[in-house]
Amino acid sequence: MTEPVSSRRIGVIDLGSNSGRAVIVEPHAAGHLEIVDEVRARLQLTREIDEDGRLSERGRARTLDAVADFVAVARGAGARRVVAVGTAALRAATNAAELLDEIDRRFGVSVEVIAGDTEARLAFIGAAYGLPVEDGVLVDIGGGSLEMVRFRNRRMEQAWSFPLGALNVTDRFLPRDPPKAEHLAALEAHVVDALKNSGVPRLKRGEHLVGTGGTIRNLAKVDIRQRQYPLTRLHGYVATAARLRRVSAKLASMTQEQRASVPGLNPARADSIVAGAYVLRAVSEHLRAPELSISGQGLREGVVRGVLEGGLPSPESVRRTSVRAFTERLSGWDDERAGRRAALALDLADHLAPDGDGEVREAIEHAATLLDVGASIDFYNRHRESAALVLRTDLAGFSHRHLVQMAAVIHLAERPSFDVRSFRPLLRAGDQEALARAGVVLMLADEIQRRTPPGTPPGVRVSVDGGALHLGLPATVEWRPGEAVERVRKTFGLALSVEGGHP
Repeated sequence: MTEPVSSRRIGVIDLGSNSGRAVIVEPHAAGHLEIVDEVRARLQLTREIDEDGRLSERGRARTLDAVADFVAVARGAGARRVVAVGTAALRAATNAAELLDEIDRRFGVSVEVIAGDTEARLAFIGAAYGLPVEDGVLVDIGGGSLEMVRFRNRRMEQAWSFPLGALNVTDRFLPRDPPKAEHLAALEAHVVDALKNSGVPRLKRGEHLVGTGGTIRNLAKVDIRQRQYPLTRLHGYVATAARLRRVSAKLASMTQEQRASVPGLNPARADSIVAGAYVLRAVSEHLRAPELSISGQGLREGVVRGVLEGGLPSPESVRRTSVRAFTERLSGWDDERAGRRAALALDLADHLAPDGDGEVREAIEHAATLLDVGASIDFYNRHRESAALVLRTDLAGFSHRHLVQMAAVIHLAERPSFDVRSFRPLLRAGDQEALARAGVVLMLADEIQRRTPPGTPPGVRVSVDGGALHLGLPATVEWRPGEAVERVRKTFGLALSVEGGHP
């Protein structure tokens, strides 16, 4: 008997120094996590610890109220298990044990207060899993602490934890609002000194800086809203250091009230976002990082994946797993049809562009696999809906350029006039030819697959010679190519010859 879906669901609670959050996830094979629900609450526990190191009664009550809601949402989503972690503020509170005992007694949830290096490791696992990065440094700016991880070949090499969270440095370095330039300079200098004294090395050529946590995600959201950008998806967004410097300077020039109305910024972070932004500036400048890759996941997802030993799966493996997990959620999904279409598309691509771009080849494979996902929304516009889903769903391991390449191939399979520049700046005019060729490849594979009866063994013979693309079809498949003849001629300069099938 198949196990009910909800029996696999897990609720993860993160009691952070600035905010508390809970995420309910459903784990799939090979580490993919489907997000079922999420809820958050403003805690600001760092500011509720007195001179004696005790968490105030107000902070304690705020935390209990948040946990009650988190547990209710987790149970409402069908989670059979709830795990919880506490970070910097609870590490610092001398009376944290009293609060944790009450949480356990009232809600049956045991909160583990994790050490800074453990927090860094889990943030790395959660954040880097779904990004196409191999080597570099992860930075996670929380309310109470800053965590960093150096990784190579998707394995953690070293971790650091500093008491340099956005709330902490706001209270320590920024006594005025808007802050004065000398106060911001002192903040940056302090962060750089801390990194140097701890031996945090600069990035090497080819290494990436990856950012996670609410401060960094809010800065990225502000940046996205200030430009014309083809995706609304935050995960995988790449912000240049220059753009982030401009965003931080603009926010620093405003009052808290003005910052609260900035598009993309959560008003609850208006009081601490400037300090967090300047911590990030200092980290980026110390590392000499030209850009920052944003992860939409982090500590909470790392808690679920924390059983992973050694390195993370390769980005290619993550992409395949993610595509598979997405299609498995579709009740009408036909794996045989998708697999047959993808295999034929790759065979065609190898014959028509044997020295083609490997990135485009992978886009063809995933586009062919996902071409039918939009049919469940609107069959008559399945290409458009499938492309839209590729851009909106929680596919992991893909860069934003990967995603728009896949969407463009799907559009071009149906509509040769589609202009890839609609996905600027991720695609440019120079990408049009290669993606147009990929679109024709997908069109051919789809037209043949649609006419192939279920259970037909793979057997399309593909060859290119004598100025023609020759397709030999199985005896059970009949296709009269029609408009495809002209598309192959215009795109590849080849005649299209279709042989076999019914007489």
